[in-house]
Amino acid sequence: MTAVLAAPPEAPKAPEYNLTGIDFRRPMPRPKVRGIVIDFHCHLLGRRHAEAWFGAADHYGIDRFVSMTPLEEVVAIQRDYPGRVQFIAVPRWQDRSDRWVDEWLIRLEAFYNLGSRIVKFHAAPGTMVMRGHRLDSPVYKPLFREAVARKMAIMTHIGDPDLWYAGKYADASKFGTRDEHYQMWESLLTEYSNVPWVGAHLGGNPENLARLQNVLDRFPNLMLDCSATRWMGREISARRDQAREFFIRNQDRILFGSDQVSGDDRGFDFLASRWWVHRKLWETAYIGQTPILDPDLPPDRQPALRGLALPDEVLQKLYCDNAAKFLQGVGVAFDGCG
Repeated sequence: MTAVLAAPPEAPKAPEYNLTGIDFRRPMPRPKVRGIVIDFHCHLLGRRHAEAWFGAADHYGIDRFVSMTPLEEVVAIQRDYPGRVQFIAVPRWQDRSDRWVDEWLIRLEAFYNLGSRIVKFHAAPGTMVMRGHRLDSPVYKPLFREAVARKMAIMTHIGDPDLWYAGKYADASKFGTRDEHYQMWESLLTEYSNVPWVGAHLGGNPENLARLQNVLDRFPNLMLDCSATRWMGREISARRDQAREFFIRNQDRILFGSDQVSGDDRGFDFLASRWWVHRKLWETAYIGQTPILDPDLPPDRQPALRGLALPDEVLQKLYCDNAAKFLQGVGVAFDGCG
């Protein structure tokens, strides 16, 4: 009788946020910053996520946050973590009701009354299709008018990765083209040239730093944040030397942001992985595989991470001074910066 051998057990699969087996709880020195470090673009979505969020943030030296948090969660976070978060006014995500503009106006006023002084417009190609309107459509005029009347700053998400334009947005008749989207954005920047403005995710086009330089040169009211961990890790690393020159040249115009998103299944290590990548990317000359799976590329073409090793004076502005100055300009501040 022939014995049947059992198949060996499969090795545990590495989590998608730690393909390289990093000990994210290993001590890391604080960033070389006088004062506090401000993450200007993140999504702390609920009070129930706060313990893991602030635990990981404290470990990585991230002190304060400018967050797109649902209105219903703001008061609880303000109560339990006073002074740590400023909130960006956002609509109810993917509201498809017939009254979404009226609902958005009500929520904008509520956010303002809770201290928010920045309003976010998400105008990625897919979002504009979902809404059925471009951001320069007349339907948005009451929202812009209300934000400007309250002297609020504006943040916009325009564009998305080049890989998405070549794939999920390839149907230009449905989604439009990147050039059309940037013509739309520049028309709004021209119309609201006196309004403090943040272009999320390096203006939505880290693949084209020349485009971004042109926009920065033409619109002095515009700042860019460098949020979106996988996107920045991939595209900044792919053009490391050019990107380093861009950050140094524009050191007064860029805000640090992670685009960190909390979740019920996102504990310390998941959250830590994002801040680990950002700190390696901006502060060090690290060269190696990113620990985070990039779903936009196949497994055998995962990107390398190539750190910019930015000068200390640039990091000071990126992590603290630029955000403090921007917030001061709209009447809010964090304690401990400077």
